[in-house]
Amino acid sequence: MANLTKNRTTAELASGGKQLSDPVAADTKIFLGAMVGLDAAGNAVPAAPATPVMRGVASAEADNTDGAAGAIAASTKRGTFLFNQTGLDRTDIGSDVYVADDNTVAATGTLVAGKLIQIEAAGAWVEIL
Repeated sequence: MANLTKNRTTAELASGGKQLSDPVAADTKIFLGAMVGLDAAGNAVPAAPATPVMRGVASAEADNTDGAAGAIAASTKRGTFLFNQTGLDRTDIGSDVYVADDNTVAATGTLVAGKLIQIEAAGAWVEIL
């Protein structure tokens, strides 16, 4: 493919591609504001280092503690969010940061949370794509 030579209308997924919905894993509760991942079956779970896929941030609580997988859906957003951080400083800006738990990012790990955009006393601003 060649680069564009004129404007074109590009389709957007789910209102800008930022709002997503996924079935929640069985016996799982996801809190508002938590980082959300997808397990091996594609179900939403609180993000953890061993989670296979990073999905976004919960835009509402999703309580499926008494339900089977897929009984409810989790609403997640992509964008730039402020998280707790461990082991990061300004030299990490622009680098991938990793999920330490569902509300903390770190300099190393196994599941990429996103790109570090800014770091401040309140925490780390992370862009989840």
